[in-house]
Amino acid sequence: MELMVTVAIAGILLVTGAPALQNFSRLQQMKAAVNTLQNDLMMSRSSAVHLNTRVVACPGTPGAGCSDSTDWSGGWIVFADNNADRQRQAGENLIRRGQQTEQMLILSNAGRTRIRFLPDGSAPGSNSSITFCGPGGPAQARKLVISNVGRIRRDAAPTLDLSLCPT
Repeated sequence: MELMVTVAIAGILLVTGAPALQNFSRLQQMKAAVNTLQNDLMMSRSSAVHLNTRVVACPGTPGAGCSDSTDWSGGWIVFADNNADRQRQAGENLIRRGQQTEQMLILSNAGRTRIRFLPDGSAPGSNSSITFCGPGGPAQARKLVISNVGRIRRDAAPTLDLSLCPT
């Protein structure tokens, strides 16, 4: 009898706790993706200053180079852009490689398929943003904002263009 009561209580706890655990897991995946890309962008800026050269971060793969897409979900690369053409050429040092993210959409704003850092650490052009959308919907979405001076900061859901994240 006591065993049946214990099993029943354990079953109730599992049924009520599973959704919360799933939500927690999704949130941790989102945080990990944001942290990874933010760290890679900070490394890009630091490398540009340290190496005294232009460094580019873009969606793409080491073999294929930069894609002309705003979708970073398939992975990204960071490389020293010695000839300033914003495409990775043979001989240009690959600094970082970001992995594909599962069940997450990562999009940069329209027109910004690459983030370029100059030797002074600045990121010329307009401010850029990269939005992270996961299975948790718009409420769990996050955004990185890269300013012209090269500062990288996080924004939470209230300031996002929620049309980017499917519900």
